Amino acid sequence: MKYVGLVLTLVCGFILAPALLAAPPWTINQAHSRLGFIATWQESEFKGVFKKFDAHLVFDGKDLEHSHFKVTVDVTSADTQSPDRDEAMARPEWFFHANYPRAHFITTNIQALGNNRYLAEGQLTLKGTTRPVTLSFSWRENERVAHMQGKASLKRTDFRIGEGEWSSGEMIGLDVKLSVKLCLSR
Repeated sequence: MKYVGLVLTLVCGFILAPALLAAPPWTINQAHSRLGFIATWQESEFKGVFKKFDAHLVFDGKDLEHSHFKVTVDVTSADTQSPDRDEAMARPEWFFHANYPRAHFITTNIQALGNNRYLAEGQLTLKGTTRPVTLSFSWRENERVAHMQGKASLKRTDFRIGEGEWSSGEMIGLDVKLSVKLCLSR
């Protein structure tokens, strides 16, 4: 009987050990963090931010296998400094806030590029459509504080953003640049 107990203890130890060794999650300092985007209207760039977002980040540059991000964005919090544009974004042909108030990004793989630079491959779900998106980012960390800056780009029509008459890209460009600036602590 003692042998069975010892075997069970060892098996449980091997199963649970990776989870116990994983780095603790980072907490976002919302006041010093920003999730922004750049799009074009009649070939002129305009900037916007999402005022409400949250993330569960477990990251250790020395343990990328156990590192992962789960980000939730309240797309209803988009602010482009234009009340008319922000109101239009809520409509069904754009973000359709009534049915899709949140977007989600979940990493599937994180790779080191050297010099504190990384690539996070993941799945972005926006307006009910899920597509792969790659975030390139830098990571600086000292003691219990970290700073992450990253960029990604996507085609808005891949996520059904700007349907119908807006899908051509003539008035509003198809490419959207995302920017991430996070201040984190443990």
